[in-house]
Amino acid sequence: MVAGSSGDDPQVSDVIAAEYETLTPECRADPGRLGGFLAPDFHEFGASGAEFGVEGTAERVAAYTDPEGEAIRVERMRGFRLADGLVMVKYTSENNGRRAHRTSLWRRVAPGRWQMFHHQGTPTVDSRTRPD
Repeated sequence: MVAGSSGDDPQVSDVIAAEYETLTPECRADPGRLGGFLAPDFHEFGASGAEFGVEGTAERVAAYTDPEGEAIRVERMRGFRLADGLVMVKYTSENNGRRAHRTSLWRRVAPGRWQMFHHQGTPTVDSRTRPD
């Protein structure tokens, strides 16, 4: 059952705000801040093809993030409530010239508190290099 991507759903709105926060250079450069958004069972398939668990993820992201740098560009972010306390977010990102389609799954862990437990990034196909 998908409740949809309406901004009228406070669960979807809360999760989209949290997702945007995780994309700011200030959050990404601070392992404690970013780590607070990651569930203990967090799992990621990165756009690089690598697979990551929660262990060391916030520190790894912080190591390559300039807190004064540009924010990751986001297109078409939308959220879908899959069930009460479970929201999926989808968007396209661009970071340092690399574009990826992204999906995150978030669960509510306390009233008003959400954690991401799964994330996947898939590189986009550049239309200039895509075969006809």
